[in-house]
Amino acid sequence: MKMKELEAATGIGRETIRYYIREGLLPEPVRPKRNVAAYGREHVKRLNLIRKLQQERHLPLSVIKTIVTSETGEPAGGFESLIGLEVAMGPLLADGRNLAPKKLADVAKDTGLPLADIRKFAEIGLIHIDQRDGTEWLNQRNVRIMEIISQTRADGFVPDIGYTVESYDFYPQMIELLARRAVVGFYSRLGDKLDQPAAAKLAVNGIRTLSEMVPLMLIERIVRMVEKISESGELPTEEDEV
Repeated sequence: MKMKELEAATGIGRETIRYYIREGLLPEPVRPKRNVAAYGREHVKRLNLIRKLQQERHLPLSVIKTIVTSETGEPAGGFESLIGLEVAMGPLLADGRNLAPKKLADVAKDTGLPLADIRKFAEIGLIHIDQRDGTEWLNQRNVRIMEIISQTRADGFVPDIGYTVESYDFYPQMIELLARRAVVGFYSRLGDKLDQPAAAKLAVNGIRTLSEMVPLMLIERIVRMVEKISESGELPTEEDEV
């Protein structure tokens, strides 16, 4: 179909369509001749999905791009039935201690962390602050992260010796990469094979596996690096391999 027909089929204007193509949210059209572009059903399907994610899930385009494309740039087909999977996962991820969301001010009061520091942790991506009725909140996972930071400071990892908020900024970068690979891989491989309840159960099992395996791998690597430093008597830079 031509661009005009694609506009009519989706209700999306050509400038927006061209923008999506430039940004990698839509595949390039077939071009049988110069200045001729042919669009197919996959373009209609993808555009409808993008609009659905924007209108129903209120997701930004950066997140939508991750959902609608795999790491190779090919459509992560079949996953549409799993949109909203996080809702089904919620009860399965409930913390056994029944931690509840807290207002940001209450987290600061309970942990002893300055509000300014908590906001900085959000700026570097270590936590996410939710806005509800004009008030700042942290969900139970982010509350626990701030409790852990508070404990590390009590243990001696304080800003005065260099453990500032900024010293944690590489952790969110690593976690973002791990999470992106895990999520895109899950949707790409299983999106058309499982219904929501089965997918939610499998996803949560995978999260629990990662939450046990990754810390063990990190501890193992740290111990081996310390051993190598002891053997060599040399301290590498953070960028060097030990």
